Amino acid sequence: MGNHEHPDHRGIARVIRVAAVPIILLWVALVVVLNALIPQLEVVGHEHAVSLSPQDAPALVAMKKIGERFDQFDSDTIAMVVLEGDQPLGTDAHHYYDELVRTLQADTEHVQHVQNYWGDLITAAGSQSTDGKAAYVQVNLAGNQGETLANESVAAVRKIIDESHPPAGVKAYVTGQGPLTTDMNEAGDKSMVKITFVTIAVIAVMLIVVYRSFATMLLMLIVVLLEMSAARGVVAAIGHAGLLGLSTFSVSLLTSLAIAAGTDYAIFLVGRYQEARQKGQEREDAYYTAFHGVGHVILGSGLTVAGACCACISPG
Repeated sequence: MGNHEHPDHRGIARVIRVAAVPIILLWVALVVVLNALIPQLEVVGHEHAVSLSPQDAPALVAMKKIGERFDQFDSDTIAMVVLEGDQPLGTDAHHYYDELVRTLQADTEHVQHVQNYWGDLITAAGSQSTDGKAAYVQVNLAGNQGETLANESVAAVRKIIDESHPPAGVKAYVTGQGPLTTDMNEAGDKSMVKITFVTIAVIAVMLIVVYRSFATMLLMLIVVLLEMSAARGVVAAIGHAGLLGLSTFSVSLLTSLAIAAGTDYAIFLVGRYQEARQKGQEREDAYYTAFHGVGHVILGSGLTVAGACCACISPG
């Protein structure tokens, strides 16, 4: 009977079975090295963020062309600095506004152009609210929306506002599409941490309910976390080398896919293994049965996910 079953005990399945310990140690070493030498994926994402704006859209092309023709700006990141007072803005508020404009114009690294509406007699009335309690200035920032430079530019403008000294009863705010994009990215990073912990907790509960074994649940969670750490580390290394641009959404998608795929494939293997064991097979025979039963399914599913992700890569 042993000779009848041995033909299945060869090939890649046998290599993995015989070299199981070195393979596990190799994956653990990979995770340790990547996490020790490469910054975390979120950090790399901030350092190598790419713009999510469609740069070939007619509206953006036209806007940039206007900026280039007037020698004002070449990016699509715009911030609005809004002044709001408890009473109609007076001379003190206007002096404060003028000082803000001069400070913004002095930061040539992050600010490309300042639309000084309130400082121009022709546009002053249109930049102030009807009740006279609010006014704004439009600032064109360096970097396209979502890029690392654009996020740094938004932070620089906010720092200028925070370090300014408005007169009594007057407050200054930074708003607009550029700051909104930056806020969305930051909110996405913060929420992803919570979502990851909640997801792992839900998976743990599901596994303990289905398998009714703490050891099985713990083993599968360790495998999933190891796989997720390896995937995040490899992508972080590629991004850190400047070979791949990242965004908050791509980082979130990667983490979600890694957890989902790792959990599914672990359930496939463990479930098939348990079925074989319940049919009376020995441990090693059950391993080969599980491998040959779901190996091609995992390979096909993995290639499908990889192909879908590759299709999302922009040629630009």
